[in-house]
Amino acid sequence: MQKVIRRTLFAEQQAARRLARKKEKTDRIWKRLSRRETQMARQDEVKNLKAAQLARHEDWELGPLAPRRDVGDDKDTYGTVDQSQLRFPKIHRSKIDEVLKNVGGRYLNLAKGDRVVLLEGGDKGKIGKIIDIDSSRGMCKVEGLNMVDVAIPKWMLEMDKEDSRPVRTMEGPVSLTAVRLVYPLTDTATGETRDVIVKKLVNTAFFFNKELKRTHWKRVIPGLNIVVPWPKQEPVEKKEYNIDTVRLDVETKTFVPTLLRPPMPSSVIDELRNKYSKFRTRHDPEYIEAKMEEDHEAEAKKKQLAEMRTPLKEINRRERKLRKAKGKGTLTAEMLERIGKVIAQTKQLAIAPKESSIEGAAIAA
Repeated sequence: MQKVIRRTLFAEQQAARRLARKKEKTDRIWKRLSRRETQMARQDEVKNLKAAQLARHEDWELGPLAPRRDVGDDKDTYGTVDQSQLRFPKIHRSKIDEVLKNVGGRYLNLAKGDRVVLLEGGDKGKIGKIIDIDSSRGMCKVEGLNMVDVAIPKWMLEMDKEDSRPVRTMEGPVSLTAVRLVYPLTDTATGETRDVIVKKLVNTAFFFNKELKRTHWKRVIPGLNIVVPWPKQEPVEKKEYNIDTVRLDVETKTFVPTLLRPPMPSSVIDELRNKYSKFRTRHDPEYIEAKMEEDHEAEAKKKQLAEMRTPLKEINRRERKLRKAKGKGTLTAEMLERIGKVIAQTKQLAIAPKESSIEGAAIAA
């Protein structure tokens, strides 16, 4: 049974190492793609800036003779922004809390439908409603603000038969750190209600919904302890299909547990836990008994090997018996006298060098 437990532990450790390597590889790939995406965006930006500088210099030099630039291929899309330039690089999941700390980090205190005010750009100070949030890039779109003329590529125009406009004006992305929530508050002294820019929000009362597998929380204005409700979201339309399971079939009871059998069939348990998995920690009683029997057999075999007598063991055993039969020896007077002489000679030899060194030092003095 110890082997089974050891095998499970080794399998879990190996799986943990494999998962760590996979995570490290994913991070490397993500960083490489993000770096490449940032470089390409920067190259396009520099290219457009150089082209604009050159065009402005030509217009200044030529004056009335400056060429028209809204002709040819750029007849309809002159002065517009390419759609790819509106896609900003993603933020690594380990840095989201640091980059978006002013708006709650991973747990954003802004949501679709909130009224916000812009702190930067040409529409600075204007208020609008959030229509889209991209938390992976730390960007949002505000209704009617930061409008951008976007050039639609031809392949998109061919797909959209209803709208054939090559240029469309739409909301450009705004950084989440460049907006602040606007919420109506009532003054306790005057009783007047007016829109107030909320500088800071704190997330509290976290709750994880196991059914939806989502984390819910509340946002509070610190100091005032006012809970700001989340905006109401429009219900999602659910379409019915022919392959959908009827609710009546779902609610029909097909299994009734009794006292004579467990509430969960053993076959279902085997399917869920994988009876033959190396990560399995719960086993059937028969399997445990078989493994325990194997352990007992292994221990009995070890004991039997220890009790086996080999020729070498027999010789050693006979020698021990002979030494034990002889008993402990006794020292005679003659033996003690000889031992004393040896000790005296050894002591004299140890003292002699010291005496010679003292005499030599006296002569030198």
